[in-house]
Amino acid sequence: MASPTEEMDAESLSTAPREDSGPVADGSVTLPRLGRLELLRWAWRQLTSMRVALILLFMLSLAAIPGSLLPQRSANTDASLATKWIADHRTLGPWLDRLQFFTVYKSVWFSSIYLLLFVSLIGCIIPRSWQHYKAVRKPPPAAPRNLARMPAHYRWTDASGTSVGTKLDTAEAVLRKKRFRVVRGTDAAGGGWVSAERGYLREVGNLVFHLSLVGVLAGFAVKGYFGYQGKVLVNEGETFNNIGLRYDDRDFGGGVDPDGLPAFSLKLDRFDARYETSRKAGDYGQPRDFTADVTYRAAGSATEKHKTVKTNVPITVNGVSLYLVSHGYSPVITVRNSAGTVVYSGPVKYFESGAMFKSSGMLRVNDGIKDKDGKATELGVDGTFLPVDGGMSPTMGPVSDFPAAYDPALIVNVYIGDLGDVPSVYRFDESKAQHLRLTADKNNFAAKLNLVDNKTVQLPDGIGSVTFDGFKEYAQFDINHDPSKTLVLVSAVGIVGGLVLSLGIRRRRVFVRVKPAGDEAIRVEVAGLARAEDARLRDEVRGVGRGLRPAKVGAQK
Repeated sequence: MASPTEEMDAESLSTAPREDSGPVADGSVTLPRLGRLELLRWAWRQLTSMRVALILLFMLSLAAIPGSLLPQRSANTDASLATKWIADHRTLGPWLDRLQFFTVYKSVWFSSIYLLLFVSLIGCIIPRSWQHYKAVRKPPPAAPRNLARMPAHYRWTDASGTSVGTKLDTAEAVLRKKRFRVVRGTDAAGGGWVSAERGYLREVGNLVFHLSLVGVLAGFAVKGYFGYQGKVLVNEGETFNNIGLRYDDRDFGGGVDPDGLPAFSLKLDRFDARYETSRKAGDYGQPRDFTADVTYRAAGSATEKHKTVKTNVPITVNGVSLYLVSHGYSPVITVRNSAGTVVYSGPVKYFESGAMFKSSGMLRVNDGIKDKDGKATELGVDGTFLPVDGGMSPTMGPVSDFPAAYDPALIVNVYIGDLGDVPSVYRFDESKAQHLRLTADKNNFAAKLNLVDNKTVQLPDGIGSVTFDGFKEYAQFDINHDPSKTLVLVSAVGIVGGLVLSLGIRRRRVFVRVKPAGDEAIRVEVAGLARAEDARLRDEVRGVGRGLRPAKVGAQK
């Protein structure tokens, strides 16, 4: 059962609105109607209550679940997975897409919960901080007259001849030694009291915890608006400049200028991948180590730096972190027209599409190609790259025997005509184009090229030729610029520190009353009160009592 002092403290600390109402003739209570201003005030009090903040935090946790269960359209994931999921679930997929379940963390409903939680926490913290500031400045309250009602209470009679003033001096010294804030007063009947309080850091820890939680939320907002991330694929010998148009995939915040990114250059000198060669362990062909030797230079610096980058060991240039995440092969393809003129020559990035790094890719040539009638047209090369040619499988088609390119082969299908208006350099629409037959086999349109004895295939009707001139390896780097890292780190430390303070410190009040008991004796009472459940409150009060009680005087509860 709560003591009167606890009830008084709870009432003084409460920020809940009070409604004044009076009984009517039939004994019921009539509450006044709320106007618009009162309704807004009530809604604000509800939003800024700790109960609603916890509900919103729980709702935010639930809202994040679809983001971990469904493929998301972001620079950190393969957006094609979301498209495939929608295609595989023709009824449910489009509805979930309309409801933004494939862009959860940018959705309207997730952002609404996020903003409401942010406002709720701010609305909780500011009033509580002001109340705590006023509480710290106020002295501890006077000792209640009836200490026997306190949860922890001890009293005894001291007949040693010690005066009331001396005992109060001793009580004040004992409490100050225990780091209590102390006030002292006297009674009209010749007695006196000492009131002490400590544990103010508990509420400080609570406020620091919630303020740090706001800092984490603010950090995510800063990252989402001012941060960016993307993917770049860099061939061996190629240089990447940090320009928005050079990204293969990107996710820029609303406050990011694609033309004003931190300037730097990155050249991939060499990429090396090692794979398991033993068939005994059952993991034949599995990657064992990726390393990329790079040369990079920040803008304004005349010094180039060389570094070997490994997975999970990024490099940071001008505040931008680059992570090595994957790699692939880029077959070097040369396309000539009917006159033998080279219309395209260079590496074409292929992407892993099967076991043992079987890869696929496309090349689209828009200029310099003429059909058999001499009209300008487009040419597309749809290819499959095999690092080690393993022949044909009746179920899987062409297969690779090992992921390292020891004996590479390139299988090409060539299309000529209208390749469609597809907004990607890695795709074209062959539905309206002519599929050229490259072999004498009536059932097979494709040609298999290698680097030893069959590098070139001639296109029919003298259209031109396609040559497999070799290959390069490319490395995929994830680029991440996060301006909120320091804020989030400080906030995380604040969360831990705030929890330590709020869980390890107890808010306590200790009261001592001394009054004359006749015949040069005095009556001493020591009592304690805690703001919350406190199993060690009695030990605290006993410790104060031992400092005041003569050795042979027994305590009475």
